Amino acid sequence: MAGQLRPRNILRDARDLVLKFARDDVVQAYIGPRIWKILAVALVFVLVSTVCSIDVMFRFARLVSDSLLLKALVLPFGAVVWLGGTIGQIYVFAISLEGWAAQRDREERGIGVEMPGGVLAYLKYSRALVPWIAVAAFVILPLLVMGRYVPVIALGLCVAGIGAPLLFRKLDR
Repeated sequence: MAGQLRPRNILRDARDLVLKFARDDVVQAYIGPRIWKILAVALVFVLVSTVCSIDVMFRFARLVSDSLLLKALVLPFGAVVWLGGTIGQIYVFAISLEGWAAQRDREERGIGVEMPGGVLAYLKYSRALVPWIAVAAFVILPLLVMGRYVPVIALGLCVAGIGAPLLFRKLDR
């Protein structure tokens, strides 16, 4: 799993996933009829990341209120949080979409494949370690901080961020 953290491997895995979505007939056949549902889930991810980044920017601005130099970093810091959270969530969802497409194709063709269970096997075989780190750093951590001050909004964003892909999966069956 540690090999997934090398920058070269991160870029290779991301490029391979994009190429799979662009060229793989199984993935395209799975995504085509579901594109509007997928876009709705992506919109929820953008909303969650937007609120997290705005909250982080306001908290960071209050924290560095004395330094003009550090105040100049508020907007870039918020942009990094927004971009990291959005890309991380969409990347994790894309990996899930790829897996569901492959699973559906195997079921239709009558091929049985047994995948090892557990979180560690998932992170190792799906190449999902890096996007989950991004989700933890740019979504979960800001939501935990937000939860101390405005728990209702933080809880609503958690429900939306987790519920959107679960609802997609539930409606897809």
